[in-house]
Parts: sequence; structure tokens; C-alpha cells
Amino acid sequence: MKRRLGVALALVFVGLSPAVARAGEPVNVPWESLLPPLGKNVGALPRGLPECRHLRVACVERAARRFGRLADRYGCDHRAVFARNYQLLTQVLVRYLRTPGFFDDPRYIEFEAVLFERAYLAAMRIWDQDPMREPGAWSVALQAWRQGDTYGLQDLLLGINAHVQRDMPFVVAAAGVGARRKPDHDRMNLVLDAAYESIVRMVGDDFDPSTTVLAPSFLPTDDYMGLELVKGWREGVWRNAERLLDAKTEAERQQVTAQIEQNAEAQARIMAIATPGWGAQRDAYCRSKLQPAK
Repeated sequence: MKRRLGVALALVFVGLSPAVARAGEPVNVPWESLLPPLGKNVGALPRGLPECRHLRVACVERAARRFGRLADRYGCDHRAVFARNYQLLTQVLVRYLRTPGFFDDPRYIEFEAVLFERAYLAAMRIWDQDPMREPGAWSVALQAWRQGDTYGLQDLLLGINAHVQRDMPFVVAAAGVGARRKPDHDRMNLVLDAAYESIVRMVGDDFDPSTTVLAPSFLPTDDYMGLELVKGWREGVWRNAERLLDAKTEAERQQVTAQIEQNAEAQARIMAIATPGWGAQRDAYCRSKLQPAK
């Protein structure tokens, strides 16, 4: 049973790991960039937000520091895996935002990053204050993290699913869609790829020693599978954002919202399989890593 679970987790995880073509690997065909946006440009970016008075890369840098402090506070609590992942990914995003010409409109990505952080922090706050109000995908993830018998990669997957499949369509809809914005949305796949190896290494080094077994780095086809699936997820996010904005009535918007929620929660339940007894082993491993060296 454990072996079957391990194989399943490995396949699911590499299905989320984006990649670009490297030596000996299949060529990355950017099919998502060939799919035109269906909606017109919607939404004008504000000059700033309460968390960021003037949109600029420094706002994203501050978010990365907040994620780091949150991960530090969580310690070996299973919520820390996704918080640390978020810190590392945001640090990589900052590098690309500082790369001239990588994004057509860096302010669009900065605006999304601020709203995305807001959605994540709101989910954590709701859980602390009133778990019964937590949206489905986040509720499944947080219950699994609290129960504790999940692998580190499951913790990561559960956070990614809730934050991308559930939160991101609403963030993209708020930021606006259209032909000028989709290329930058698609370029984020390259940012995710750049962060992938450091994130997997972090999960294995700090939280769960099974990570190198469940997510092997020596199979090139795994990276190709990962690229295709993550692009599919993010393409779905974009289309759901278009559907939210195209809704002509509040009833239509609520129907789209319900479908987004149901899909994210269903996938979370698949990912939340517990392995009784494993939590104690990985938690002991994590605590040993947190102890100061003598």
C-alpha cells in the first residue's frame, strides 16, 4: 500500500513541476501561448493597494519576507511547507521582475502578487479564527496539515491546489484579462520552473526525508509531464477568470464560482490521503533540523 501511495504521489507531484527543455529532455512546446484570450482587456490597474501604496517590485520583496516570517512561526507545523514554498517562489519572481524586458507589464504581475498574497493570508486567518468558514479546498488542506499524517510533498500539493485552482481565478479576474496580459500570465510558467528544484530540495532538507524518493530528479520525462500539466492548470485558471468576467448576471457568476470551488475541493480530497504513523517520523526529522548545531 505504501509503495503504491509513493508512486502515486510521485506521479502527481511531477505532474505539477514545471520545466523548460534541458539537455536530453523533450522540447517544451509553448502551446498555451498559441491559445488566444477569449475576452477583451478588462480592468485598469490601480496606482496602488493598501498593502502597497505604489505598485513596484519592492512590494513583492516585502511579501517574500512576510512568507518567510510566517514559515518561521509555523516551524514544523505542516502549514510551514507551503509558506516556505511561497517565500522561495516569490524570491525567484522578484529576480524576474528585475530582469528588463522579461514581463511586458511588470505592474500587472506585481498587482497579482499583492492580491495573491492577500488571498493566502486571508485563508490562514480564517482558519485561525473560524475554521467552519474556510473555503473547501483550503479546509481540506488545513485539516490534513493539522491531522499530520501526510508527506511533505502532499502538504505542498494541497497548498498549490488551493491557492492556484481555488484562489487564482479570482485574482486574475480582479487584475483583468485580455490579449496584452495573457503573455505575462504564460511567462509565469518559466518562473515556476526556475523555482522548482530549490523548492523540492527545501521540502526534503527541512521537512520530509521521503521527498527524494517521491520526487526523483533523474527522469527527464517527469519534467516534461510536469510542464504539460502545470500549463494546463494555469490555462484553466485563465479561462475561469474569463468566465467570471463574462458572467452577465450575479447568478451566472455564482455558478462559475461554485464550479471553481467544487473542482479545487475535489482535487484536494484526492491529494489528502493519509499514511498513518508517517507524521511522527517526518515531524521528528523536522525538529532535528530546527535544533541549533552544537
